[in-house]
Amino acid sequence: MSKNTQHNRLAFTDKQSKDFFANGTFRWKRTSDEIWGDVEASISEKPVARKIILRPLFLSAAAVLLLFIGLTGFFHFYTKTISVPAGHHFTAVLPDGSSVQLNAQSEISFKPYWWKINREAHFYGEAFFDVAKGKTFTVVSLVGTTEVVGTSFNIFARKSNYAVTCITGKVKVTSLTNEKALLEPNSRAIVLPDGGISIDKNIDTLPEISWKDSYFQFTATPLKKVLSEIERQYDVKIEINTGIAASYTGNFSRKNDVEEVLGLICPAFGLTYTKTEPGSYLIILENE
Repeated sequence: MSKNTQHNRLAFTDKQSKDFFANGTFRWKRTSDEIWGDVEASISEKPVARKIILRPLFLSAAAVLLLFIGLTGFFHFYTKTISVPAGHHFTAVLPDGSSVQLNAQSEISFKPYWWKINREAHFYGEAFFDVAKGKTFTVVSLVGTTEVVGTSFNIFARKSNYAVTCITGKVKVTSLTNEKALLEPNSRAIVLPDGGISIDKNIDTLPEISWKDSYFQFTATPLKKVLSEIERQYDVKIEINTGIAASYTGNFSRKNDVEEVLGLICPAFGLTYTKTEPGSYLIILENE
């Protein structure tokens, strides 16, 4: 190729370049839309990569949260119940060291894992409470509620009967109708059928709590109530086929045999008893 020809070709090429830049066009192998599409795709892929990295952390946090909720629910709802059958006494120790001496046929329920947050127990029967000092201590029964901070008291809560005797400290009693009474030592509150509260002050509290030592005292107590207590303490069944309406003043000890106790009480009312089967007795008039 001659130098002139090579020069002409270069000149021609330079001319084409001038024409291209003058016209502002250039032929690429890929269009501008395709290039921008790739750019947008690379941008949109970055958040996806972040989600893949953060997802394990999110799942871990969610698992911890669910575990926390589950444990909290368990601690809040788990309830421990102690039931004492007829013929037995039992002393329960609560999580704060408070003690509850349960009489026969009594039951107490409480939430041991929630106790530090809320000292509340549900109770039926009869018990002597010796409460450790701390937050408010609440005993809920069918007919009334008793609240203390740190004290000792006796509760009798069977069916519609509710009586609280304060031994030490102070005790607040509330009925279902929201009547309230504040008891001091040697006083007793009885919740009446209409929701009112009757208070007896300066009483002898020994008859109220002597059952703790298996010793039972009665003052002008209906005979049927006395016999019910005997059934409870000895786990026996007593049937009386007379409509005698009498009251009993006296006492008995659970250390004695049940037949000894019946032999002590029945003659005072002109009654006698007979054993119908193991654990069952029938009380009748002596002349029948």
